[in-house]
Amino acid sequence: MNAGLSNLDVLKRHLLAGSLAGESRFDGVILAIGLGVAGLFDVFCNRKLAYLAGADVVFTGDRAHYVLPRYPLVSVASVTTRFSDADAWDAATGEPWSTHPAAGVIRFAGVLGTELLQVRVVWTGGYWFETNEPEDAGFPALGPVGAVYLPDDLRAAFLLQCEAVWGARDRLGTGLLSGEGTASGLGKLELLPMVKEMLRGHVRYQLS
Repeated sequence: MNAGLSNLDVLKRHLLAGSLAGESRFDGVILAIGLGVAGLFDVFCNRKLAYLAGADVVFTGDRAHYVLPRYPLVSVASVTTRFSDADAWDAATGEPWSTHPAAGVIRFAGVLGTELLQVRVVWTGGYWFETNEPEDAGFPALGPVGAVYLPDDLRAAFLLQCEAVWGARDRLGTGLLSGEGTASGLGKLELLPMVKEMLRGHVRYQLS
């Protein structure tokens, strides 16, 4: 199960004492914390960190390169263009001209058109991590061919931030067990200063 930037088992074992790690009564809240923290990381970094096959994005054609919002880049399935929503997507033959997988940059042979041209890219990218649980048949899974595993600094930042959120909650209260207040609590989350510093090297700079 995707619990943000880890599976649920890893996150539970990090947050719960050994005697509680095997219990399921906290699963809903822990899952919400993990997904909420991962969402905060995506916002802070201006990119999607988790691996996804078949991601897509649409942008204007008045540019010769683009920084994809999910990387490291594994492969580009297609680059297509159209001028209006009523048009069919046409393949942009030979594009992208080149790529910089680690930075998520795709470069075209030149500016594809004006700002009226819509460009759609379908690709596979992001950091891969184990989402199977120990009881799943496919555990442990091998990462897809070409995928880059989640870096240690991002994994550490994720667990550190989740621990801070978990520690701020009443672990013995009825609100924790029932899940009440989880959504509102996540809405007030702020990243730890140390976590922000760990994330700065992963920020995507793409103005438009």
